Amino acid sequence: MKQQGVILIGVDQGTSFTKAIAIDADGRRLANAKRPIAVSAAPGGGVQQCPQTMLDNVVACISEIMQATGARTQDIVGLGLCNQTETLVVWDRQTGRPAIPAMVWQCRRGSREIESLTPHESDVAARTGLRLDPTFTAAKLKWLFHHAPAIAEGLKSGRLLFGTVDTWLVWKLTAGQTYATDASNASRTMLFDIDRMAWDDELFRLFSLEIAHLPECRRSDAAFGQIAAAFFGGPIPLVGVLGDQQASLLGHGCLSPKDMKMTIGTGSFIWRNIGAKPAGPPRPGIIRTVAWQLDSTCYAEEGFSTCGGNTLDWLVRRFAIAGGQPELHQCAADAGHSAGLLLIPALQGLGAPWWRPDVRAAVIGLHEATTTGHIAHAGLEAICYQIRALLDAMTRPGERPSALRVDGGLTASRYFVRLLADVLGLTIHASHEASALTGAAVMAGVGAGVWTSLDQPSRLFQHMATTDPDAARAPATDRDYRRWLGAVEMLITHEDAMAEAAD
Repeated sequence: MKQQGVILIGVDQGTSFTKAIAIDADGRRLANAKRPIAVSAAPGGGVQQCPQTMLDNVVACISEIMQATGARTQDIVGLGLCNQTETLVVWDRQTGRPAIPAMVWQCRRGSREIESLTPHESDVAARTGLRLDPTFTAAKLKWLFHHAPAIAEGLKSGRLLFGTVDTWLVWKLTAGQTYATDASNASRTMLFDIDRMAWDDELFRLFSLEIAHLPECRRSDAAFGQIAAAFFGGPIPLVGVLGDQQASLLGHGCLSPKDMKMTIGTGSFIWRNIGAKPAGPPRPGIIRTVAWQLDSTCYAEEGFSTCGGNTLDWLVRRFAIAGGQPELHQCAADAGHSAGLLLIPALQGLGAPWWRPDVRAAVIGLHEATTTGHIAHAGLEAICYQIRALLDAMTRPGERPSALRVDGGLTASRYFVRLLADVLGLTIHASHEASALTGAAVMAGVGAGVWTSLDQPSRLFQHMATTDPDAARAPATDRDYRRWLGAVEMLITHEDAMAEAAD
């Protein structure tokens, strides 16, 4: 139903930025805000962030939105939250202070701790839809139980609470009144049965996790409580929570089975709506997960890679490119090719469809004439090749779409989007705006009763630019892609041989 004077806010707590947007009941964008958030490395493959900074950024972005629109708290009928998934936060139940830095989804700590569970991998996949991989929250918890006995004891006793980023932010924003998550976030922990839509006691035992308090799992459009008046001078209804990629699927209007979208942010993610959970296992290398839960559950398949903007950030740092990613893209465009160079961007291991966290990155084909531009171009190509490998794994002959909806920071580079269209052989509909934000705001609108179904706000789903592939380049692109796949297989073979020699 249409309402006058309605304001909805969507918040996206991502890996690199905190973002917020305000829309009205007609989908008009009223204001937006954005804050960066730092990521730091830790020994043993650790990647971490400050949970308090996440909260501070969310509060700052909402305050900026309210100031820009002149909105009072009573004008905001609902706020929806989406967030980076899998990331683990642990905090003190009494003080509300983080007990450790947040263990980000990219963190590889937990790899060794879950190796012994390999015989149970098929059972884990059958229950959760996920691969046995350190990306997911259970592996991070298992690492803590092995290496941080004080944290483990706090979780056992109930002195400490744990959750994904949504749970942490909801708990803090409601002043400790709501300890909850939604099904889309819970489905990324490797501790949640996506058939029964419930926490799985057997999985907690399998991972040797004894935890006193588990967050309540609610539907994605549930009422998660009121944001405490102390933050903004009055309460704001928190009426929608879901993972960022799930929010992006919704934000792109992928409401029917087989609808696909891709996000290229810190990593690369291809998602397909599969509706009601089908019989049989997911395709090799692909994971199955919850998209959202309303009156019924909508499932999705995902091709997941840690390779994306983080690869380009690494190149910017290592080659001291003063102008950051924009200059790197320009260097690549000026070079126009990689001069035969191949970059395998396994900086945190290989994700889907290989799922080899042990394989490390490589640059192949360096020579005296290699320039920074060639290396930059190889980095852009590597991201595109990784995405093509995901798409190939997700689609059978005849299923490949003719076009793909894409969002994420890299779509701001027209050169990259053209390269992506050529490598995939698909028309790219690219949106510079964060579709995850739109999805979070839409879920808030459904939760607040502004709309009675997800279909009603479909007019919000718009794309800014269309790029068609250059058919003349297809033979050369196919050849280069096969060379890149060969290099990946070579690295996997090398790692296998090294592991066998060590044994």
